[in-house]
Amino acid sequence: MDKIPDGTTRTEVTEEMPQGMERRLVLRLLSHWRMLCDDRDYPSFFDLDPSAIPAMWKDCFVLEIFADGSEPRFRAMGDALAADVDFSLIDRPISMAPEKSLPGVAISFLEEVLRKGVPISRGDEFYKDHGTKVLYRSILLPMSDDGDTVTGILGAVNCREVIDG
Repeated sequence: MDKIPDGTTRTEVTEEMPQGMERRLVLRLLSHWRMLCDDRDYPSFFDLDPSAIPAMWKDCFVLEIFADGSEPRFRAMGDALAADVDFSLIDRPISMAPEKSLPGVAISFLEEVLRKGVPISRGDEFYKDHGTKVLYRSILLPMSDDGDTVTGILGAVNCREVIDG
């Protein structure tokens, strides 16, 4: 397009990914998780630095898994996910996450991750209460403070709302 219409302004996009960089959140976070693992099966939460992944952290959350089998709890949540729920989920059990919210759909396969002890990513769709269709992709990554037992989950989810037409 040689000439832009009068009254149109150009806006520089500053959030573009460098050429060849993976755009999907789940694959970028998986790559970061693998780097944190180094030669271990699981990384420790001591290795996790949210300031090292600022573009991803807004879509991330952390769950604490308890050895006594009590219900996992949310321990941290990025701003984009926190904004999707009407109340804070921090320090609350996962059952408090509304089913039709990004944190709620992201944890729907938690038991499978805990049973298998491996990262799992899923994508699907749901409808918000007011009828908006939401396409999402999420990942749950096991973490361990002792290097052997899964003591927590680093998770992430992002979405795109779709207007059915």
